[in-house]
Amino acid sequence: MALDVVGKLARVTADITPGHFGEVLIEVRAGTERFPACAAAQDQTIRKHTQVLVVGSLGGRTVEVSPTDVMRLPR
Repeated sequence: MALDVVGKLARVTADITPGHFGEVLIEVRAGTERFPACAAAQDQTIRKHTQVLVVGSLGGRTVEVSPTDVMRLPR
């Protein structure tokens, strides 16, 4: 299931801190669902309400995310 959400935007609903999982809300199908999440950069803290991109799946429903405000698009 989590693999289907890689590449989607999400919103953090519980802080993600180094070494600990948080939670993100992702639009799926006709609604939204909560997924356990960790930061792609292991030493990073991502606060509640931050918009993130789902960059990986760790198995089951657990996803790996990165804040969109630190991403740079190629020119």
